[in-house]
Parts: sequence; C-alpha cells; structure tokens
Amino acid sequence: MKRVKLSQKVHAKEVEARKHMVTQRLDESIPLDSKEWQSVEQILMRITEFAPTSLIAECVNAIAIYADEQAQQGYMLGQEDLIHQLKQRAA
Repeated sequence: MKRVKLSQKVHAKEVEARKHMVTQRLDESIPLDSKEWQSVEQILMRITEFAPTSLIAECVNAIAIYADEQAQQGYMLGQEDLIHQLKQRAA
C-alpha cells in the first residue's frame, strides 16, 4: 500500500512538473503584443462600460483557463506527433 501511494505521489509530481514546463514554454512563445490581442483588449474595455468589473474579471479568467488548457493539449499532441514521425524515420 505504501509503495503504491509513494509511486502515485512521485507520478503526480512528474505530471505537475511536465505541466509547469509546458505552461512556461507556451508563455515564452505566445506573444501578447499582437493585433489579435489588442483587439481583445479593446473589446474588453468596451464591455467594462456596461458590465460589472467582477463579472468581466471572472469571464476573462475562465477564458484564460480554457485557452491554457487548449494550448497545453495542442502542445502535447504536437509532441506526440513529433515522436511518432521520428520513430517512423528511425525505422
């Protein structure tokens, strides 16, 4: 039992470390100073005139979490595709 719990903790730490690495890599490679992002900022500023700030902050947070998850999944799928291609070339 203790070995299983210990291995689960180690596995969880490894998964968390990989997630952190992916998040850091995405943060470094996705520019926030782009035309698309400026458009989003302008829309959010217009919305703040009508909606409470707390609601907008909650909405922005939900969008950011969703975008992070999608980016991480895309990154992981890209890595899996790369590994698959490298294995095919090596064979």
